[in-house]
Formats: sequence, C-alpha cells, structure tokens
Amino acid sequence: MLVQFINIFIYLILILFLSELAKADSYNKISRIIKILLYPFLLVFNINYKKINIGLLILASLLAFIFYYISYPSIGFAAQANFAIFKVSMALLGILKFVIIGGVIISWIYAFGINFSNSFTSLIQQLYEVTVSVFRNIIPPAGGFDISPLIAFFAFQLAERLLSILLLEILPNLT
Repeated sequence: MLVQFINIFIYLILILFLSELAKADSYNKISRIIKILLYPFLLVFNINYKKINIGLLILASLLAFIFYYISYPSIGFAAQANFAIFKVSMALLGILKFVIIGGVIISWIYAFGINFSNSFTSLIQQLYEVTVSVFRNIIPPAGGFDISPLIAFFAFQLAERLLSILLLEILPNLT
C-alpha cells in the first residue's frame, strides 16, 4: 500500500515538473488538481534554476530515497541514493514515452475528424508538442511524414535501456 502511494506521488510530482517545464496551460484542470495536491510541498521545494523548478526533482528523489531507506535498511546510504535517482529517472522516461504514444494516438484521432477536447488530452498534446519539437528541430518532416515521434520514442527507450544496464553494472558494487 505504501509502495503504491509513494509511486503515485512520485508520478504526480514528475507530471507537474514536466508540465511546468513545457510551460503547459496552468489553467488546465489536471495541472491545477496536481498543484493543489502538492501545494504544501511546493512551498518548501520551490527551487528554481534558470526558470526550471528543480525542487520537484529533488522532492521526487527524496521520496524515493525515503522509500528505499525504509524498505531496504541493510544497504548503504549511497546505494539508496543511487536507487532513488534511478527510480526517478526511469519514471520520468516512462512518462515521456507515454506522452509520445498518447500524443501520436490523439493526433491520429484528430486526423480522422473526431474532435474531442478535455483537460487530459490538452495536457498530453502540450507535453507531446514540447517533447517532440526538440527532435523535430533535428529531423524536420519530409514529404508530409513526421518521424520525430518515432525517433524521440527510440531515444527515450535507449536512455531507459542504458540506465537499466548502468544500474545492473553498479548494483554489485553498491550492496
């Protein structure tokens, strides 16, 4: 029960971090609900560096660290801190992959003429456009076909795989 609660809390923090990073609509109902839920923590962890609220990343890492500290007291402090950073990084990459898949599906639905708009789809679209625009600047659409979501998904998949390999490489040294 505690594990699921902490995981949900970490995901909410990371979604808020991404929506603030993407400068998504702050009047979006989902963003507002997340901000209301996390308001006490936002007061304490409002640490900005070059207009990026890194306090949210610190909060997510701190929560993951507390979870590992409670769950695995036998491993050392450095191992718990590394596991927390890996957990937050993997969760962030998972959210970004979900955003890309969701944005592609929503764009296909719009292409077929079905137009539905709600807070969830607008937040996904805003995060999708910001995420994919980085890759779209590198590889522009050619012939009316945009492969930047595919490249972005593969880049995030590769980063996730590299983090997994790195974790398996340093795991024996930490325990």
